Amino acid sequence: MLDVQTYAQQLAYADIATRDKQLKNQQADLDAENNALTSLESSLNDFKTAVDALNSETSGPVVNAISCNNDSVTATADSTAMPGSYSFYVEQLAQAQQTSVAFSDTQIPATGTLTLSMGDAKMDVELDKSDTDGDGFVSASEMANAINHSDENPGITATLVKTGDATTLMLTSDETGEASAFSLSATGNSALDSCLSAKKEVSTAQDAVIYLGNDASGTKIVNSSNTFDDLIPGASITFTEVPDDGKPVTLKISQDEGTSEQKVQGFVDAYNSLVDTLDDLTDTGSDGSSGGAFAGDAGLRSLSNQIGNLVHGEYNGASLIDYGITVDTHGHLQIDSEKFAAGMEKNPQGLTDIFVGDDSMVAQIDDLMDAYLNSNDGIITKRQSAIAEQEDQISDEMEQLQQTYNTNYERYVDEWTATLIEISQMQNSMAAFA
Repeated sequence: MLDVQTYAQQLAYADIATRDKQLKNQQADLDAENNALTSLESSLNDFKTAVDALNSETSGPVVNAISCNNDSVTATADSTAMPGSYSFYVEQLAQAQQTSVAFSDTQIPATGTLTLSMGDAKMDVELDKSDTDGDGFVSASEMANAINHSDENPGITATLVKTGDATTLMLTSDETGEASAFSLSATGNSALDSCLSAKKEVSTAQDAVIYLGNDASGTKIVNSSNTFDDLIPGASITFTEVPDDGKPVTLKISQDEGTSEQKVQGFVDAYNSLVDTLDDLTDTGSDGSSGGAFAGDAGLRSLSNQIGNLVHGEYNGASLIDYGITVDTHGHLQIDSEKFAAGMEKNPQGLTDIFVGDDSMVAQIDDLMDAYLNSNDGIITKRQSAIAEQEDQISDEMEQLQQTYNTNYERYVDEWTATLIEISQMQNSMAAFA
């Protein structure tokens, strides 16, 4: 007997089959294009990140190394430091004031005031309010808490050291240098006044004093900190001790061509990865292959050409080829280390001109990347929006097709069911005359 439902399904689908296939093919094409756009966006972002890492006046492609003739200095140099040799005679290091006051927990009555003064700033510690346990005395711990938590604290940290039955209150200025010197005084508390009279100066506040050159006859340089950030432009120098031999500290700043090449190699790798992505997306296909999602896409061909032109351009008279960076037969960049070193020796500023500044290659690449990656009106965003609109249209039409299928299916079921009933009735009638 005829399976009405199966037959109705076949007929109903036959009515929409052609359009259904067309819509599914269109959706597959849109899925492929959307995936290709995601791949393109990821590759462009990776490339932008790599080039932006070099567009910095202080940490650009030119890398400087700094060395010292002894261990009494730690130093770093950024891209702006001028290579050369620098000598400094170190007379004294900067240090913070540290003062100790010893007393027992029941020695200082909770009356009067402790005053700490630093320059024009002053802090008054009211001892009665500092007695948190209410025993009538101010312990070293209570006094330390009052000092450390005061809103008027001028920059002094209190700590504790146990020494037998007594506790030593250690007061240390937070900063080094003469300007951080402080004094202590007591009012209305003779016991505290006696303890302050017996205080010990563990270290006095003083500035760092160095001289430019090999001895104290050079230019005197004074700093509140042992770290000098402006002594050599582009370098940060921290003196950690006064050399025992009394000899000057000699610093040498030189170009680190190997590290510079590594940083540029990061750009080269990102560029080559982008080239591979663009080649895959725009591949026209061969030997039966279907090609890339953007085969023949004029926009991506234009992007590839624009990036290529920027990479091959000149910036303030310098180009990548001056540093041994050339294009191979596959369109990939490659670095000749010997030519890179020669270019750096001849014109290190040229490499900076290529990668750093508003007129650099990197700045122009950034503008080009923004045209594609801008989340508001970038080319990729616009194309993704257009795809979403087309997908919505396909979805709407697929729903309509489903409704058409459902309507036709019900009609075919009704028609063939009625036909089968008529046939059955005719067969029964004929059987009655047999």
